[in-house]
Amino acid sequence: MRFVGRGGMGEVWEAHDRVIERSVAIKLLPYQRANSAGIELFFREARTAGALHHPGVVTVHDLGEDAAEGSLFLVMELLDGRDLGKLLLHEGVPPVEVAVEWGAQTAAALAAAHDAGVVHRDLKPANLMLTVDGRLVILDFGIARFVETSHKSSRVMGTLAYMPPERFQEQPGDARSDLYSLGCVLNELLTGQVPFQASGPVAMMNAHLGKAPARPGESRRGVPPALDDLVLALLAKDPRDRPATALEVQHRLQSLAAPGPPRTEPDRRSDTVTLGERSGKQDTSRRRFIQLGSAAVATVGAGIGIATVVSRLQGRWPFHASGVVYGTPVVADGVVYVGDGAGSLYALDAISCDRKWVSHISDGFMAGPALAGGRLYAASTDGRLYVVDAATGTTQWTYSTGGAIFDSTPAVVNGVVYVGSRDQRLHAVDAASGAKKWTYFINGSHDPTCPAVANDVVFITGGSPGTGVHAISAASGARKWVNHVDEQQQIEASPAVADGVVYVGDREGRFLAIDAASGVKKWDIPTGDDVLFCSAAVIDGAAYAYGSNGNLYAINVVTGAMKWTASVGYSIASSFTPAVVGGLVFGGGGSKFYAIDATTGIKKWTFSGSDKARFSSPAVAKGVVYVGGGGDGNLYALDVDTGKELT
Repeated sequence: MRFVGRGGMGEVWEAHDRVIERSVAIKLLPYQRANSAGIELFFREARTAGALHHPGVVTVHDLGEDAAEGSLFLVMELLDGRDLGKLLLHEGVPPVEVAVEWGAQTAAALAAAHDAGVVHRDLKPANLMLTVDGRLVILDFGIARFVETSHKSSRVMGTLAYMPPERFQEQPGDARSDLYSLGCVLNELLTGQVPFQASGPVAMMNAHLGKAPARPGESRRGVPPALDDLVLALLAKDPRDRPATALEVQHRLQSLAAPGPPRTEPDRRSDTVTLGERSGKQDTSRRRFIQLGSAAVATVGAGIGIATVVSRLQGRWPFHASGVVYGTPVVADGVVYVGDGAGSLYALDAISCDRKWVSHISDGFMAGPALAGGRLYAASTDGRLYVVDAATGTTQWTYSTGGAIFDSTPAVVNGVVYVGSRDQRLHAVDAASGAKKWTYFINGSHDPTCPAVANDVVFITGGSPGTGVHAISAASGARKWVNHVDEQQQIEASPAVADGVVYVGDREGRFLAIDAASGVKKWDIPTGDDVLFCSAAVIDGAAYAYGSNGNLYAINVVTGAMKWTASVGYSIASSFTPAVVGGLVFGGGGSKFYAIDATTGIKKWTFSGSDKARFSSPAVAKGVVYVGGGGDGNLYALDVDTGKELT
């Protein structure tokens, strides 16, 4: 549909996928038909890179060969944003804390790629895309090696400026080579210049091989010594002297403080940064780069994440996060807490949307956090349980579960945190120290759901056929009972417990009531739906649950009889739970969100989100409904009575 641009690795076009009905980007790479080894290498590298699933890595939808055109092609997600090369050229260097955040995001994406055995080999600002929602995405994974082997003459000065020394010594390089390139990028983000200035390719190669780089802090005020040390470590000539992994780099960047006060000693350095032929005093205000506001930022504590406290940061609803917002928000004492798929936790003023703090600590939060004792407990897709101070956002401890966590919102009861992980285990962790108390193996193949705790018993479902509902002693982790309706039954919904009964739906569309003490089924009701895959809200003698056919069901929990059915659209995850407050049921599916009369099932109001919206479970407090928009990255605040957005 539209020519986007051309570079050393080919050209990019915007296109329309008529099958999926989406806009995509197509990268075309010229090749020589006789180079069969190069073509095979391209497909192997591109398939490996295409298997990566990380918010910091561009998604590859398809790949192939157009023999008539003499080109190979990749079909990728179309990103709305600018690469860092253009941003540096036109906007100047970012604030130091923004450069640190971008570096941490890049390191997180590299860590995921390196764990999968993929090395980029050509990391540079032009291959780092900053999207309109503040997400940093690495482009062109898997292409550099193909270009290197099939088009050696295509190397340009811009690539040499970021190339590690071992590559000039005809060594293939490994993950630590990407870390050297990341050091070059960080140096440029901090100073406006690559580490070495040279008059030609040979001089540039010699500089990488034998010249010591300068500390970024020598040419720019406000660069913390620890950041100087990290950049120099990344730029070590010997790969063995660099940080061992990208994950280590990510954690070191995340632990760095925001810029401190100016140095007290005499300092003759200028605030002027020159970018190519562009010179003069650069506007480095945060608003040019990411919406962190114009207030002063102070780092609190030395936790794993960059936790910032903002004295006055005006916001506006809806709040736009860096990643998707699928988890249920938590509201307490006038503050809304929510996580996003890019690994950030936010604390927002419940009325004004002013940001109190943000902590960038993880790969992604797809489930909502839990709040207890002044602490937030957030389960991450990187397999860790993070615990942060609710007042400051500083990380207090982490616990590794050994498996990714997607839909399991932690439950915190009597000083213990319970959470399920993808390795099919339920973990019990001391809420104060992060010490493991016990683990319970569910013996399934899918993601465990959100645990529910009642009367010193933990109830959880495994999400797999035949795993049923498990009841586990909260004190010892010993199994009390397992309910298997049949060997093929699959329960993806989280259990709800009320008045000694466990309520849950299954993939056959049945809603079940199970005695919490014995595990014996009391009754079940067929809804006529295909799947009941969302947790029920049980209140005032009724259970409210969503089905895959787009219906919300109200069921009398005493008799098991259906009260009413309302058509509302699709929900999004097994952790989804409607909220029932003041005689209204709040929830939705797809891009619609509803308030429904709990007695009659009649819709009171409807709120329409963006096309990308897939609403999360809501939280209701003081006349406001807070709900995540899923794929659109928004957190909405809606008036309980009218459904109108707060502004």
